[in-house]
Amino acid sequence: MRLLLLVVVLLPITLLAQGVPPLPGFDVGAGGAAPMQQDILLLAYDNMMAGNYLTAEEQYQNLTLAEPNNLSAWEGLLWAYNAQGKLSASLALSSKLLKQYPGTPQFYNYRAYPLLKRKRLPEARYYYAKAYPLQPGNPIANSISQEGLMISYRALGDYPRYERHLHARSALTGIPGAKGKVGFRTSVAYAAPDKAKSAISLRQGIGYKTWQVNLGYEDFRIANKHFRYIASGNIGKQFMPLELNIGASILDGKDARIYPAQAYRSTLSSTIYAGKLILKPALMASYSHYPRFDVQQASFMPSILWRDFSLSYALHYAFMDNEAADTDSTRSAQQISLSKALPWDITLGLHYGSGDNRWMVDANGTIMDTFNEASDFFGVSVLVPFLKRWSAYVYASSQDSHAAWYTSLTLRY
Repeated sequence: MRLLLLVVVLLPITLLAQGVPPLPGFDVGAGGAAPMQQDILLLAYDNMMAGNYLTAEEQYQNLTLAEPNNLSAWEGLLWAYNAQGKLSASLALSSKLLKQYPGTPQFYNYRAYPLLKRKRLPEARYYYAKAYPLQPGNPIANSISQEGLMISYRALGDYPRYERHLHARSALTGIPGAKGKVGFRTSVAYAAPDKAKSAISLRQGIGYKTWQVNLGYEDFRIANKHFRYIASGNIGKQFMPLELNIGASILDGKDARIYPAQAYRSTLSSTIYAGKLILKPALMASYSHYPRFDVQQASFMPSILWRDFSLSYALHYAFMDNEAADTDSTRSAQQISLSKALPWDITLGLHYGSGDNRWMVDANGTIMDTFNEASDFFGVSVLVPFLKRWSAYVYASSQDSHAAWYTSLTLRY
């Protein structure tokens, strides 16, 4: 909402900052012509400030037809499109203008805003990042760029960079940035791997700035009778440009061949911003101890974000060290997930896995404590946020000719 206020109200104030309505950081040498019809610009501006967006759009449109090189008119038209939520029209126009006037940075903020609204975070971050260093003499436009970068990095889960731009925006505006608050996330989940098996789990997450702590408990049942529980904990810390996560799990149940057991894991990941792409390579190492064997595992888990798509891949390799002589073994497995942001903040995911994942820890931290070798699986998931703080997640997969279900409900506060 604060970013919308800046885009809709504050940025266009620069159009009236001088006797002739200027552009933010306008330079005639960069392309275009100085505005000539000041009365139309002023009238369109007044209509925008009064909320008469459609009328202002028509006035800006008429002015662009009369003076095709009037960049203030084009800028006002983008402003009107964004204020009305005409995101497709805004994106098409800003693409045209950036090609026609590549030396004018003021269009970057207007392009970034609809990309941000459509959850195309890599591109939104890219255009906001291009805008702010090119307009050092325009504090209002720079403030909007910093605000956009703050929102982009926060949505991407990159708190160190979010905090950096929070301080930069405060330096520009003189308004102290919001202090970090402790955030909580509580989830309740139910899983049905097959008709005779089920699991209920409770997870609690706590976050403060660059720190994250996650606790979990799962009760696994066979034929409606308790069989095994898992208690887990994980702590994570972001160091620009790295993130370190360390976790441990305790397992206990009725099968003396397997339980009690302990599993330990650490993950080191990074975020690389490569233009309009975001790359997130990660390495995980884990060690699991069972009564009759140990499992040592290494995993490579890269992901890439492009537009509103996210593609994740995980390759796991495990060595099983058995008590009995000459019975050691190795195995490998892989997982692929593709997700896409949809309207209303819904996220659709497609999932595939193959290989022998017995006794492994998968990309989500799930422990595969089973003797049964599984076949390839295919899955689909849907994440639906609602009522601001709530979200529901449903996952269904097909494996070995039977379906598995998982659903969870999460509250953030």
